[in-house]
Order: sequence, then structure tokens, then C-alpha cells
Amino acid sequence: MTHPTTTHDTLLADALGILRGLDAAEPAAERALEPLRARHTGSRLRLLRHREALDQSVHYGLLITEPGVGTTSLSWTPTSTVPWSLRGSQRTAESMLLRVNGEPLAIEEAMGYLDVLWEKTELLERLVTVCLVRQELAENPVRIEPAALQHAMDAFRRARGLLTPAATEQWMRERGLGVDAFEDLVEHEAAIAELKARILAERPLDPTELDRARVVRVRFTERLLADAFVDMVGRRSEPTDVRAVASAAAGAFAVASAVTGTEFLEVSADSVDGAEPGTVLGPTADGDGWSVTQVVAVIPATSGPRTDKLLADMAFERWVADRRRDARIEWFWGAAAKTPTGPVVSP
Repeated sequence: MTHPTTTHDTLLADALGILRGLDAAEPAAERALEPLRARHTGSRLRLLRHREALDQSVHYGLLITEPGVGTTSLSWTPTSTVPWSLRGSQRTAESMLLRVNGEPLAIEEAMGYLDVLWEKTELLERLVTVCLVRQELAENPVRIEPAALQHAMDAFRRARGLLTPAATEQWMRERGLGVDAFEDLVEHEAAIAELKARILAERPLDPTELDRARVVRVRFTERLLADAFVDMVGRRSEPTDVRAVASAAAGAFAVASAVTGTEFLEVSADSVDGAEPGTVLGPTADGDGWSVTQVVAVIPATSGPRTDKLLADMAFERWVADRRRDARIEWFWGAAAKTPTGPVVSP
């Protein structure tokens, strides 16, 4: 009587011999199993085929089921092709949303990030940023001390109005987060804050980039009317009179339909080219009309935690832009899956 182990080993050896001899171009590869089935009538054999989308190459695997014992999966791969276990890994990763430089992001992870990180950025850019940050933290990790982590946890809750355990639990429940996932999320956000500080130290910025300018802006329907308004302001006031445009606009707005609106704004000082208070700028094209702007005041950035945070955020945004420009991006979800590599574009 033949020992079961011997029979199993013989079956595997015979099956491997057939797999090694299969011709990928042969339309009736299934027939190659007929002699094997005849020799091993007590086993069920199933030939598997996989066609690689990239080069249309065909690879075979074999499922050998021995009733009452189990199923063996067998494959053989020439050195010039991709092993069976790795073929189709991109297509079968149905829960994967995207991968950036090899760093994957699963759909369920993305859903958590969307609500809590970089809430003012575009969706696609935000997800790519998540992968870039994860890659950086994996290659150059930051250490979060327990006290700092607790501080981050408290700040996280305060920022979202989670002032009681019940409110926190409800917030977690609405997002399908367990305690461990919630702690991981907060730790990740704390790590990002440390990363931003590190990037700022490596790529320092001039605080004057945060200087602000307060301006008054008057909009007109036609360029000629805007030019006439600038001439009128120049004749009636001194160059340093920061109230000139606002005063003239108040009178014009009351009687002239050509004045479509007046705004008092705070903008970046760079956006007015560092102009001094009292300077009148324009007219400049503004949508379907024209605008005249006067600088009312320039407010220099002051040192302190708020300025440090703004500088860190700015340095981080520029770092991300540099990384995104050089990244290899592959989408596995939505219309972008049709173009798995290349720049980030809206689907």
C-alpha cells in the first residue's frame, strides 16, 4: 500500500512538472492536466490563469484539493516574470485608495483623515499629502513624549468642542473610530506638528512674509469711471491721507450706480507690493469690473506662538508642494484609476 505522504509528494512533483511545461500561448492548456488527473483520481485539480494587464503575459497556478485533507496552491514562475502571489496585487487591493512613492492609503484610513487634517485644502491634494507625510515620518520619525501627547489630545478635543467623555465617544462613534484608532489619529496629528517645526528649522522663513495690510477697495463697472475716481481723490487729498478713498467712495456710492461696492479688507502686505499707508493702487481689473485700492495701514508680524505656527504652516505647505511635484502618484479609485501615474488632477 502506498503511503499517503508519498502519494502527495508524487502528486506535487507531477503537477510542478506540468506547470513548468505549460505554453502560455497554448489555448488548450487545460488538456495538459488530463494525464495528471488520470494518475491521481482521488484529487481535484483546478488550473488558474492570470493575464498581466501591463504586458499581456499569462501565468498559471494550480489548486490541488484532496478531499478530507485540504487544498494546496502551487505555482511556478520563470525568473523573467512576476511571481503568482504578486500578480494582480494592485487590482485586487480593492480597499486601497492610492499609493504615493510606495506608501499606501486605504479607503477607511482616508475617511478619518478627511475630517480632521488640512480642512481647507482640496480633497485630492490632501490625500496625497497624507501619503507624503506618512512616508517622511516612516523614514525620519519624530518622538512624541507622553506629556506632549496628552497635551495634543486635550487640544484636539477642545478644537472640536469635545469637552466631555460623552461628546468624545459620540464623535468617535459617528466616524467609526475605536479608542486605539482615535489615539493613533491624535498621535499622528501631534507628529505632524513636530514635523512642521522640524521643516521650519531646516527651511527658515522671513517673518516679514506674514506682514498684513489693511485696505479699502472700491469697485466700478467701467474703467473710465475708476480713472476719474482716482483723479478726483488725488485732487482733493494729500498723498498720506488714508481716509481719502473711503471718504470719496462714501459720497460716490450714494449717487453713482457705477460704484458697485466698497470693502474694508486685511490682506497680505506682499499683495500690495509693500506699499505705504495712503498709497492708492489701481484701477485694476476685478472680475467683470475695475477696482481702486488704498492702503490704510501696514501691520508687521509680531513674534510669538501664533506667528511661529503660521510660519511652520507656510514652510510645511512649500515642503509638501516640492514633494508632490517629484512624487510618483498612483490612484486606485474613481476615474483617476484610468491614469494611475502622473500629476494630481481633479477627476
